[in-house]
Amino acid sequence: MGWAWQDPAVRAVARLIPGDVLWYVRTPEPVFALTFDDGPHPATTPGLLPVLARHGARATFFLIGSRVAAHPELVAAIAAAGHEIGNHLMRDEPSVRLSDARFRSDLAETNALLAPYGEVRWFRPGSGWFTPRMLRAAGEMGLRAVLGTVAAAHRGEPSDAQIASRIGATVRPGSIVVLHEGTEPRRGVVETVDQLLSALAGRGLAAVTVSDLAR
Repeated sequence: MGWAWQDPAVRAVARLIPGDVLWYVRTPEPVFALTFDDGPHPATTPGLLPVLARHGARATFFLIGSRVAAHPELVAAIAAAGHEIGNHLMRDEPSVRLSDARFRSDLAETNALLAPYGEVRWFRPGSGWFTPRMLRAAGEMGLRAVLGTVAAAHRGEPSDAQIASRIGATVRPGSIVVLHEGTEPRRGVVETVDQLLSALAGRGLAAVTVSDLAR
């Protein structure tokens, strides 16, 4: 199975890390935020949207600028389905390795590409690492960083079939779930989402956007 974070440990660590970063939300409501990184992509995004619709789920898609430029019709479909869009910078690379100037430029360029599709309030740094300078730069653009408490990435391997059960067991109210689309080997994310949402609905948990959870 791809790498994974699990909720209880991440909540504990998050309380020790400084910075204005949203990891989870304390809430008595039976909701969690469902998020997707690295799209859009023809191999994954068109399959995710009907699954989300069938479950009545809403999600936040953290999109890569170069893929937004390549597939604007998929971004339009995400927005038309009532989902939220977030900034995942221009390329699929660790944001923490970028110079300050390059980070600011990539963040602003991605924001400009996303602007026609709705308000952008959130960003997620590539590979999940961040620095205070990145948070300051994003804040100047009106963006807040979002990570999460439960995460996994598909690798196109048989063990991917275990992802839904492995992460689903740790989701609880206020969790932020991070899944990955955006490449051909990640096609299995569609089935994982179907399984995950069915299992969590059985526990009374509903998927919402990051903004809805943060409210």
